Amino acid sequence: MAKSAFRALAIMEFVAQRKTGATHSEIAAGLSIPKSSLTGLLRDLEQPRYLHFDEGTARYSIGSQVMFLANAYLRNLNVVREGAPIVHRIFVELNEFSAMTLPQGDDCVVVCAESATSPLAHSLSLGQRLPMLANAVGRVILAFLDDAEVDEYLATHRPVAHTPQTLVKLKDIRDELKKVRKAGVAIAHEEYLPGITGIAAPVFNIEGRPIASVAVALPTVRVTEKLERKITTVLLAQATALSRLLGAGSTNQPRASQSGASE
Repeated sequence: MAKSAFRALAIMEFVAQRKTGATHSEIAAGLSIPKSSLTGLLRDLEQPRYLHFDEGTARYSIGSQVMFLANAYLRNLNVVREGAPIVHRIFVELNEFSAMTLPQGDDCVVVCAESATSPLAHSLSLGQRLPMLANAVGRVILAFLDDAEVDEYLATHRPVAHTPQTLVKLKDIRDELKKVRKAGVAIAHEEYLPGITGIAAPVFNIEGRPIASVAVALPTVRVTEKLERKITTVLLAQATALSRLLGAGSTNQPRASQSGASE
């Protein structure tokens, strides 16, 4: 970690541990940071509101942006805690590799999974990062974001062909997002792992925003229309149940203004 980044984190921890905050001099002395260097670091932390400076007392305290990050962490923690039993139910009903993922940066991360002995347990293990565009788990989240967010994402991320089946043309991807929104689920046949089909449904928070996905992955050779319908039914039901636990509405259907509906 860069020295300045380490110092920035140390400053926030130092201030957070003091009920009344800390002055410039107290921080400099407590962390052995030269006052000349500390001034710039404090300014950098104050501008995005990681720190708050009270001109009356000349003391620094934790800013509102830290609370935002803490709330985001807690929301994700709630998703994982509430989602683990949902993933178990999916596995019990389908006896297929079942998982839940959360979006993280440009990828989705597997945060809980359950399966019988299967090669997929190694290929899609906990903590595995999956590219957003080439997977059902990421595509189903992207499809239910607002138009502007989708446009921005597609403008800044170049699709990567992981297999010959991966969609890489933007028009094809946009068309697929429309289909995902209409069906409520995303299905990706061998787009990330050869021989593997993934099916995923979105999980929404109280604001109606997709914040996770629940999914099943299985060998493509075993996929039939009947099995695909069964998996889709189970995923939609369990994703809706989890969304309700998180305060969302009673349905996983999209809002008309969200992305994927536009050309």
